[in-house]
Amino acid sequence: MTIQLQVTPERALVDVPVEIVCTGCQPGQQVTLRARTLDSDQNSWEAYATYRADEQGEVRPASQEALSGTYQGVDAMGLFWSLQPKGKRRRPSSLSWRSEEPLHVQLVAEIDGQAVAQFDVERVLISPDVEKVDLNEQGLVGTLYHPKAEGRYPAVLILSGSDGLPRPNQAAVLASHGYAALSLVYFNAPELPRTLANIPLEYFEKAIGWLQEQSFVDEEKIGVIGLSRGGELALLLGATFPAIKAVVAGSPSGMTHAGFGGRGGYDVPSWTYHGEPLSYPKSHITFWQVLSWTVNGLRRRPFEMKSIFVQMLQDQENIKAATIAVEKTQGPILLISGDDDRMWPSNLFSEMVVEQLREQQFPYAYEHLDYAGAGHFVCFPYGYPYFPPTYLPLNGMAFGGSAAANAAALKDSWPKILAFFERHWQPT
Repeated sequence: MTIQLQVTPERALVDVPVEIVCTGCQPGQQVTLRARTLDSDQNSWEAYATYRADEQGEVRPASQEALSGTYQGVDAMGLFWSLQPKGKRRRPSSLSWRSEEPLHVQLVAEIDGQAVAQFDVERVLISPDVEKVDLNEQGLVGTLYHPKAEGRYPAVLILSGSDGLPRPNQAAVLASHGYAALSLVYFNAPELPRTLANIPLEYFEKAIGWLQEQSFVDEEKIGVIGLSRGGELALLLGATFPAIKAVVAGSPSGMTHAGFGGRGGYDVPSWTYHGEPLSYPKSHITFWQVLSWTVNGLRRRPFEMKSIFVQMLQDQENIKAATIAVEKTQGPILLISGDDDRMWPSNLFSEMVVEQLREQQFPYAYEHLDYAGAGHFVCFPYGYPYFPPTYLPLNGMAFGGSAAANAAALKDSWPKILAFFERHWQPT
């Protein structure tokens, strides 16, 4: 019998799981399946797992345990999220895919080290019924995607964190689920602030107004989603502008923190409103922290920022002034964190937000998803389900989590994010 490898569906949106079946093997035979792809920077990524064919001579990752490989256990999509960079001394920390074209993944079946079957699949980031709009007017910079069909759709602002990178593909994925999604750039672009410092909240107010003016947007259904400093910003916008009717904050803080860059270094406000800077807690870096970072740097070990933010909580006076009035938000709030976040204590910050909402008798729904073993990059818009998650150190900083834990958090949180919006805004 000829060995065949089949993947269904062959082409699908990136968040749609596939079924992999290898047939024609000998019962009990060991079969290795490999997945290979290239990212936008032409880095090679590969994953593999070895299985034992069942009595019918078939291998099905959805129901059979991997004996060895880049992931463990039974997982239909393990070969996708466990992709790892190969062949370079300086390996990228995440799989970067900046094209609107589908990501091609080659699957190969091997027996005794020899390739016996192959199948190519496409992971799509934008549905064909979605339209793109480049935003560069009124001082606003970003990329909007929305369904082409006539109608008025809920709109979601997608916010980056301290990296300042745009998230157009994330907007495309969300738009493919029936939303107008705007990846808004707010610094590190021409005619915008160079760094995350003194960003006027009026910029986001203008973006909200621009969205409401679009004929395909339901002006009463505007939401926001962000992670890390973007999560902080999402909570801040919800508390500041009544037009925001739903907030999703990943790895967030319920207080405003210092910005960085320019003459102020790391002692400069991130945000301003009506020309006034917003307060932020002060950091007091100790001699022992500096020593620890120095030793880790010499040993090429990543350092954790978390301890700095935990220590900030002792600055009660500035903490109170910097606390975001999340109870003023005019809609539901979803908080997402990982308990192994080593960038900052996002699960503790999230619980502080929950307690504040509880004490203030917040009238809308709120929920905190806290994932065991997951790190800082725990959810959309800094990842998709079934896509290699970010967890490795970058620029000397540790983010926590593991590939398996972060992937599990992405898989679980994404449908809950969609359900969160759907419960409150049924797309028309």
